[in-house]
This record gives sequence, structure tokens and C-alpha cells, in this order.
Amino acid sequence: MRPLFTALLLAAGCIHGSPRPDDGMLRTISQQERWAQDALAGRPSRAQLDAIRGSDYQAVGRGRGELKRLLQAVDRGTWLRNTTAELMVDDADPRLAATFDRAGRLRSEALQAADELAAALAEAKGGLTIGDLKPGFDAVRKAQASEDRIARLPPRAGGQRLFPSPLPLPRPFIAPAARLVSANPELTRELDRLHPDDAAQVRARVADVDRGREEQKRTEAPAAVAAPVLPAPEEPPPPADGREAEAPSPTLTIANDAAALLARRTPKSITLREDGLFELSYPDGDYLVDPNGKLVRKEAPQK
Repeated sequence: MRPLFTALLLAAGCIHGSPRPDDGMLRTISQQERWAQDALAGRPSRAQLDAIRGSDYQAVGRGRGELKRLLQAVDRGTWLRNTTAELMVDDADPRLAATFDRAGRLRSEALQAADELAAALAEAKGGLTIGDLKPGFDAVRKAQASEDRIARLPPRAGGQRLFPSPLPLPRPFIAPAARLVSANPELTRELDRLHPDDAAQVRARVADVDRGREEQKRTEAPAAVAAPVLPAPEEPPPPADGREAEAPSPTLTIANDAAALLARRTPKSITLREDGLFELSYPDGDYLVDPNGKLVRKEAPQK
């Protein structure tokens, strides 16, 4: 079993070399678990995450440091599970089994906290890079490989069977990386630094983010130009000297609401109506403006 144990530790990127089932190893296990718990306890609060999203300089600096510690906690959780699984081959000590289970939960919480923090840093100016996320992607892949091996292990001492600990879904760090690349397209080449599978998932998510933004723009555009319906202007009283009232101007002045409408998009047609209003026809309706370009009302499109 020693070659298998060595392979497990090397694949997990162990921190303290090959374990020994003695008090020294138990102290090492306890120390690694405590450090991981300390990192999780220092995760940013909601208020601190909001400050990071607002690009607060000090909050962003602290957040970047906390992200590194949380990612170290993820690797420590994987190391703990690999180490205790190997020790339980010949040792049925219940403390090892308890640590094995706790390490899975601790690693899952550290991954969720790191993903949440990365999402906040991705919204901050200069808060995150693809290089900052690469250790997170690597930690997730090592953790998944470890759980796949654990699922294939035979029963431990006393017939105890070890069960894998599922990783959080959706896959951590995909969304923060996609948001970062969508906002900074020049970082697209940086995705080549990631494992091909991770890079492919990020690129697919970037496409989703871009489509969502375009749909939001299309939804907000009509609302931006829409204006409250105003009552029709009152007809001016006839001149006191009995002369005929002046006819409305046949010329539309490109100003006021008419200028705003035309600046955003070109109408299908502009028509002078009998009531002196100009009809700017769009797919979502007809905007009626007076000769001075002021919006009078909007009518439903004619079918």
C-alpha cells in the first residue's frame, strides 16, 4: 500500500511529506485542519464584499489576500482527506474517520467562500486576474481527482468504506472568470493558461454573459425613450381681431424629444398628420410630436 499512499500524496500536492501513524502525524493533521479553519473564519463579511465590489482600495487588497488563504484551505482539505484515508488502511481510530469527514465539509465551504470572494473581486477595478484564479481551478481539479480515487478504494480497517465528498455546483470560479473576461475582452488569451476543459467552460459562460447583456440593452432601450402620455394640447383661441388662426408649421424642428428619438434609432417613416402633429413610426409604436419636437403621446403600432 505504500506506493499507493505515495502517489496519493504527490497528486494532492501534500504539504508535509509522507505521513506516519504516530502522534507526530496526528499533530500535523490537527495543525493543517486548524489552519484551514482559520482561513475559513476570516472570509469577508457581506459588508466587506460590498466594499470590494465598490473598488475600495483597502478592501480589494485584503480580499486578494483572503482569496489566497481560502485556496490554501481547499488544498489542505484535500491533503487531509488523502492522508487520513491512507492511515485508516491499518488504523480504525475514530478520530481519523471524523477528520476525514470534516475535511470534506471544510473544503466545500472554503470553495464556496473563495468563489463568492472571486465574484466580488471580478467586479472591482483591478481586483482580479486570470492568474489569481488559476490556483483555484487547479485546486478544484486536484480535489475532484482525489475524490475519484477515494471512491475506488477498498474498505478500510474494520470494514469501513469511505465515501467521496461532492464538490460545490455550479463549478467554482467559472462565473467570476467569465465576468472578468466579458468586461475585459483583452484577457481572452489569458484563458490559455488554464486547463483546456476549464478554459472551454469559461468561454462558454462568457458567451452567455454577453448574450444576457445584449438582451438587457434591448429591453431597456424602449423604456429609455418612452415618455408619459400627455394630454392633447388645447386649441388656441381665435385671434381677437377676427383673422384666421395660423396653420401649424409643416416643418419638424429636430429638437427636444424628437431629437432624442432620432438619435437612438431611425424611424420607419415621418408623416405630417392633419392635426399638425408629426408621426414618427417605430416597430413598438407611433410617437406623435409637435413641430417643436415635443412628444405629445405614443400610439400603438398600426397592424
